[in-house]
Amino acid sequence: MSESLTLHPQGVGRAGNDAKASTTTLRLTEVFLSLQGETSRAGLPTVFVRLSGCPLRCRWCDTTYSFQGGETVTLSSLLARVAEY
Repeated sequence: MSESLTLHPQGVGRAGNDAKASTTTLRLTEVFLSLQGETSRAGLPTVFVRLSGCPLRCRWCDTTYSFQGGETVTLSSLLARVAEY
């Protein structure tokens, strides 16, 4: 069974998740603000997190630069970067 991490705004009452977030790492390509282009939220400002290392190699992928590389970051530091927006 895999362990999951539930994210809650401001981590209210989730001390166990805070410990997991400080040790969980991800390979990050970029964090950026743009307008949502899909769903009922189309046109709304949205913070996007682009991770590195997708193994699928879809023909239509427009982010082949994220297949490799990336910066290793902790989940808590990534959430802090997202919160800056």
